[in-house]
Amino acid sequence: MINSGHYFFGRKSVIDLIKRRVIDLKEGYRQNIALLGHRYLGKTAILQHFLANLDDQDVIEIYLDLEDKDFDGLFYKFVGNLLYNFSRNKHLTLHEELDLLMESTRKFLPQTIQEIKKIQGLHARGKIMEAYQSLLALPEIFTQESGKFCVILLDEFQSLENIGGSDIFQELGKKIMTQRRCLYVVVSSSIVEAKKILSEKLSLLFGNFEIVDVGAFDPKTSQDFLEYHLQAIKMNPQLRNFLIDFTAGHPFYLNVITQEILRLSSQHHQPEVFLPLLTQAIENLIFSRWGVLSQHFDYLMHNLCQWKTNRVISNILIALANGKYRLKEILEETAGKSGSLQPKLARLIEEGMIAKNGNYYCFQDKLLRFWIKYVYERKLCAINENPLEQKAHFRQEMKDCVQNFQTVSEKDLSTRIVDLLHCFDNEALNINGRRYKLPAFRDIAPFKLVEEKDCHFSVIRARSAQKETWFFILKKEPLQEGEVNAFLTQAKKLNERPVKSIIIALSDLDVNARLKALQEKFWIWNEPELNTLLHLFDKPYIVK
Repeated sequence: MINSGHYFFGRKSVIDLIKRRVIDLKEGYRQNIALLGHRYLGKTAILQHFLANLDDQDVIEIYLDLEDKDFDGLFYKFVGNLLYNFSRNKHLTLHEELDLLMESTRKFLPQTIQEIKKIQGLHARGKIMEAYQSLLALPEIFTQESGKFCVILLDEFQSLENIGGSDIFQELGKKIMTQRRCLYVVVSSSIVEAKKILSEKLSLLFGNFEIVDVGAFDPKTSQDFLEYHLQAIKMNPQLRNFLIDFTAGHPFYLNVITQEILRLSSQHHQPEVFLPLLTQAIENLIFSRWGVLSQHFDYLMHNLCQWKTNRVISNILIALANGKYRLKEILEETAGKSGSLQPKLARLIEEGMIAKNGNYYCFQDKLLRFWIKYVYERKLCAINENPLEQKAHFRQEMKDCVQNFQTVSEKDLSTRIVDLLHCFDNEALNINGRRYKLPAFRDIAPFKLVEEKDCHFSVIRARSAQKETWFFILKKEPLQEGEVNAFLTQAKKLNERPVKSIIIALSDLDVNARLKALQEKFWIWNEPELNTLLHLFDKPYIVK
């Protein structure tokens, strides 16, 4: 396993939310939190940053990493965290041994220590479930006795089931219901499994979990990250934007690549990053067998494909990496049967490798797709094993990828939207939590409204196969209420009224403009929605 080790960056809204929930807890309102996101996106870094900056004498924190723990490990960490942080809060001598911690806190927490002894006795007699139940009840005894509040952070909380069996979450739910002075923050990289647990086993009458999706950085945060970490050297804006698109804002990838760029820049005494240096950094990390990211992806593929029956998974991923998005196309590419492929696709979805959107399958991880297409498949199918020629071929493909990104990025917004609209084929797609039914467009072209001084935006008209008219209103800057009204005025003068109008604004709308647009049943796509669609069809992100 890789330790992501990247510096904490961004995530202000998540940190602020946890802080606000701690304040709410002390004021008598409790809202537990679930942070869900794929691995290496910085969920643990969020918890560590929060804990490092928690300075509240009324709050005791308990942080538990539940991966690969048995009951002994859970007990030791749970009780050790509780007593150690209480000792620090009370300015007592800090001990690393549990027995010493219990002895030094006994006079302050006699009931808590008595309960800990009871749990030890239950475990010694083999009464594991009773020991679990008592351990889960411990925070309530502690908070009542100490007068403190507890923030309990469970990292990879779904692993509790491996420790305590299938009933452990029902027991946890019962305890959460009564622990009014405890805030629970649970974290999971197994998104599908975690959501199932939260909806079926931890659906509480009081204290339900507020789900927070922890994703990659948005383009603006990615730009800030690169500027901060590469401030000692220059980097062409186009290359910087390519790197944001290449990594899709994944903080682990951004960090690893920037560190390699800094290393090469220092080694070659280059104060500015040009394409050869960027290519060398990516080659070292992704193409080289010993590169950090190469080993990371190799580890993922080994876990997925280590058995003979799972080799079809490799073929599925290669098909997806080469633009075969539909089940029918994947079947043709892998020579499989629908029944045999469905469980494999379901596993890849559960593992967080791919996602299903409408009838499309796509990679969750943009860089993994690149590695499978340009490294994994090439080496798997290579006839020519000459490493120097393979490297030269990889460098040329990298150069082509950068050139393609730059060519697409230089197109104006209208041209890029026209290209995107040609991809739709009468599909129902989920775009950032909302479902949109989009027809196959046949007649797509820029449209000129009658001149009016308030029309500071572009318009694209598209017709479906059923001859229905759709309008797309485009603007890079925030759309104002007057502009929405101007469009409505002009649209009413047309012979063909649109069945749907969609606003595509790279900046958020003015509040009144948004209200007016929603009132008129417009769809609104900002940068996140647009980049979700671009990702689905493997097109470069819009990076401003």
